[in-house]
Amino acid sequence: MRRISTVFFRYACFYTAGVLFWIFFLFVFWYVLDVTGRVLPANHMEAELNEAAGGIRKVSKVTEELLPEGCLYGVYGSDGSWLYGTLSGKEISEAWENYERGSIYGRKRGYYRFIALDSQEICIVKYEIAPRFKNEVLEKYLPNPDVLLVLSFIVLFLIHTVLVSRYFGKYMKKKLLVLSEVTARIRDHDLEFEEEHSELKEVEEVLISLNQMKEALKESLYRQWNLEKSREEQITALAHDIKTPLTVIRGNAELLAEGGLTEEEQEYDRDILRSVSMMEEYLALLNELLSEDMKQEESGRYNEKSCDGLADLFTEQARLLASAKQRTVIFHRKELYGTLWCDEHQILRAFHNILGNAVEYSPPNGRIDISMEMRVKEEGDYLAVSVADEGPGFTIQDLEHAAEQFYQGDQSRSSKNHHGIGLYTAERFVKAQGGCLVIENTVTHNARVSMMLRIHKTGTTPDDQ
Repeated sequence: MRRISTVFFRYACFYTAGVLFWIFFLFVFWYVLDVTGRVLPANHMEAELNEAAGGIRKVSKVTEELLPEGCLYGVYGSDGSWLYGTLSGKEISEAWENYERGSIYGRKRGYYRFIALDSQEICIVKYEIAPRFKNEVLEKYLPNPDVLLVLSFIVLFLIHTVLVSRYFGKYMKKKLLVLSEVTARIRDHDLEFEEEHSELKEVEEVLISLNQMKEALKESLYRQWNLEKSREEQITALAHDIKTPLTVIRGNAELLAEGGLTEEEQEYDRDILRSVSMMEEYLALLNELLSEDMKQEESGRYNEKSCDGLADLFTEQARLLASAKQRTVIFHRKELYGTLWCDEHQILRAFHNILGNAVEYSPPNGRIDISMEMRVKEEGDYLAVSVADEGPGFTIQDLEHAAEQFYQGDQSRSSKNHHGIGLYTAERFVKAQGGCLVIENTVTHNARVSMMLRIHKTGTTPDDQ
């Protein structure tokens, strides 16, 4: 098992060896060029100029053919007047100034050679001390050999650096990929997988920690699940056991009601029966809360349902409940279109809870208005189903907390039969479909609750939308 530092050192050695190889390669390449004469030495101009100096002094007119290739020259009178030559611009004056100062150094790599002609004229030759290509084409289009050598090393160095860096990066990415896979599985609660290992010591230490965390999380989840299961079973059994004495109490109270009781005793008996009914409702509520999570898991049966078809179900459900509770229901249904991607059972339960609240708070012979219409918003189209009653409206506190679990508000919109889960459950079901619940008061200060159900787009689910 290796450490990351060891791997890095290995790549550093490989990188250094590569750089040294390119230096050696360029050195050998330069040596071959020098031995074969393809590159002229740096002082070749100066050497040729020394050989040609004697002949230049004797000629009556200096020409380029007398000078080494690449040299520039200028011929001056004894008083410094310019006569002729290949120097141009500032070089003409600079060359004479150097002659007067006795300085042979020009700009950059330039040097000056002063030749006194037999004709009393002064020939000033400008040359360079630098290696050159013997081939004229190479000399014309490429930099000087020494400059080209440095540029070649820089390019090779950069290419070598990039290649080694990428290779090292790919190697480390491959070795670290196992960490991403393990953390992704733990994040997704996929805890049933074999332990992973790595040849890198630091990665292996992290994997050991992740495996320990996985086992601890799995044990914790199992323990929590067992506790929840045991709690539900105990409460369910207890709720079932409570039904037996309640049944006895109800039966005896009903038998007493059939006997000759005084008015006061009958009132007591009725109180007993009402209390038994309330306890039975609480037990039913408790069973509903206990099974809610299980129903939630089992109810994930999403499918397409037309808005018109769902509106028909709402209408039928409202008529049945209103008839049983002797309430008047007025329907306001506009033209509907589109389909919903939803769990029909959940949406109907949400509507039933909203409608049940409206029936409960509506006064005797009160009116309930149910409207169904399409609403267009920036994020999409919605089927809006609103239920308004003629009872007391929501208070400011109700508007903030009405959809919270077990919230019962003040006495204006609460009763002994209200347990604070109707709107909570409705909102949860509507949100699961991709919509929202709107709780508000009408202009006449009555309560109104609206389900905003998101219209389905083909190929999507509520989570996608």
